[in-house]
Amino acid sequence: FAAVNGSVIQVYNMYTCENVGNCRGHGGKVTGIAFSADDKRLISTGLDGAVYEWSLSTFQRDKENVLKSNEYTSVCVAPDD
Repeated sequence: FAAVNGSVIQVYNMYTCENVGNCRGHGGKVTGIAFSADDKRLISTGLDGAVYEWSLSTFQRDKENVLKSNEYTSVCVAPDD
């Protein structure tokens, strides 16, 4: 599972509740997070106008789409068919 602390996404082990990694990169408050269907990626949105795709094996940003004039408030992920 994951939790947000301002602009940092903290990822935890479901069974031990240990913090296994942090995703840093948003320039403002993170407003939405969603896991991919295979639990290998995390998508986040923020008030900074950014949508980021994170790898949960490295906790690094893989893809991004930033539009500074937007303030995103939520995100959802559709399964790949």
